[in-house]
Amino acid sequence: MKLERTVEQTRAGGRKPRKVDLNAWAMAGVLACMWAVLAILPQTRGVFLTQGNIATLLVQSAVLLVIAVGMTMVILIRGIDLSVGAGVALTGVVAALAQIKLGLPAPVAIAMAIGVGAAIGAFHGMWVGWLGIPAFVVTLAGFKAYRGGALVLSDAKGLAPMHDDFAVLASNVPQLATWIIVLGALAAGIALTLRDATRRKTFGLEPTTTTVVIARIGGQALLAGLLLAVFGRRGIPVPVIVAAAVALWGVFVTKRTRFGRHLYAIGGNPEAARLSGIDVKRTTMGVYVIVGVLTAIAGVLLAARVNGVTPGSQGQLLELDAVTAVVIGGTSLAGGRGSVVGTVLGTLVFATLANGMNHLRIDSNWQLICTGAILLAAVLIDVLSKGRRS
Repeated sequence: MKLERTVEQTRAGGRKPRKVDLNAWAMAGVLACMWAVLAILPQTRGVFLTQGNIATLLVQSAVLLVIAVGMTMVILIRGIDLSVGAGVALTGVVAALAQIKLGLPAPVAIAMAIGVGAAIGAFHGMWVGWLGIPAFVVTLAGFKAYRGGALVLSDAKGLAPMHDDFAVLASNVPQLATWIIVLGALAAGIALTLRDATRRKTFGLEPTTTTVVIARIGGQALLAGLLLAVFGRRGIPVPVIVAAAVALWGVFVTKRTRFGRHLYAIGGNPEAARLSGIDVKRTTMGVYVIVGVLTAIAGVLLAARVNGVTPGSQGQLLELDAVTAVVIGGTSLAGGRGSVVGTVLGTLVFATLANGMNHLRIDSNWQLICTGAILLAAVLIDVLSKGRRS
């Protein structure tokens, strides 16, 4: 879903239109409405807004968010990766074998899993970027092959339990560290927001309005307050920290680096991007390597959370959940439009929907139907909005 609005702002020398992306604000509103409804409904009002349930929702969203950030980047360049669920299983098996069979420490096992993920991404990038094979075909082959590889390596058996040092990935950081991390991130976010507004004015760019600056700072403060209200006494879980770090890194890369600008350029028009001097092949390779690494990170987080790996079902349908979260968050399947912030909100909307349906005791089969309908509706809105712009 993508919403845009043209705003007229007065500048020295005349009035110049500026496009304001309202998608993130719309998604935040949708999320707030969903939480309000679930807080009011008789079946969920005594359960949903409890510390325990919100903590569970955020922890369960962590693995999906890590993958969704990578999926956002690959969809921005008009690609797709249908192998991430199988990749989660394969990298989890690699980490589990390194721990259980080889007795290696957790850092080495994690590094091996990330290495496998990076190799998978480079393999995809070679086929898609250099050989020109459609990403759908390449990653669909990986969808089958990596699941099979996980089953072969594990002898089609579950691998558990992980060692104690690996369980750190599923633990909570101390209370004091939680406050330092959250307040430090809030201070950094406010400083960057103010710095960005000042730099735009200094370089003569269209200034950020005071309303937008206040709204951004208010949103950051609200998020920090929510995290402290939920985790201030118990400590924030490591998966939530990792997911938040990946999301912040994704926002930085897509919005503040040359590589990120290249993603939007390639998604908008690959041939024009190539003629303008952008190395489309190398950028495509980089994107798929990033997706592979993030898939491996999600694989080890999930292995730590469930204290083992079930190769036949670990990460099953995760690729479809990631695509759904990304599209709900406003990234266009046609490429060139979207944001990691939208993906974060889309992931939370998707997770809230699943959490709410569980509390409402909706049958799991109907939950799948609802998820499919929501994905179709999100794509329809994107297509209609694209038609209006053209």
